[in-house]
Amino acid sequence: MRIRFVKALKREEGVTLIELLAVLSLMGIILGVISTTIFFGFRSYNQVSIENRLREESDVLMSSIITELYAFAPDRVYASADGKGFEMFHVDELGNQSTADSVRVVINSAGQLEIQKAEILNSTTPPADPYQATRITNGSIVPALSSITLEGEKAGGFDYYTTGLININLVLTLGSGTGQSQLQLESRFGF
Repeated sequence: MRIRFVKALKREEGVTLIELLAVLSLMGIILGVISTTIFFGFRSYNQVSIENRLREESDVLMSSIITELYAFAPDRVYASADGKGFEMFHVDELGNQSTADSVRVVINSAGQLEIQKAEILNSTTPPADPYQATRITNGSIVPALSSITLEGEKAGGFDYYTTGLININLVLTLGSGTGQSQLQLESRFGF
């Protein structure tokens, strides 16, 4: 019995080259599938986090516009000629429009939403930044694709609206080059 054990220990058998190549090929395939799955997961996670950040930014922008619209409660609303905003005014008892009491909401050419209040702009000591602006961090509104338009009937043939809908179409972008993500958001608010 002891002799058989000693002979088994002395026998020098190894792995053939074909067996070694087969194992290495299988390991390469398995590692390739695992790494592809991991990288796809990271890329998907990054894309979802960017989209969530854009949605959060768009929610802030929309809530800023609707808050300003309902808090100001305008008597007259004028559409901007370029379709990038609107201006709201109050009217006194005689029907005169007050330029000292107005709010302008506009998408500027730099891709920022500006909410401009006349009381701040006409102040004797205006702040350094005269706009109450909502800015997007690491991204911007695409001005060429975004619009803020009015729809409804104009009052008595004048250029202003007393009631109607504000249609907001914002295209937000985040990132640059091939890693750029866009989100399109459409909303309608009545006034």
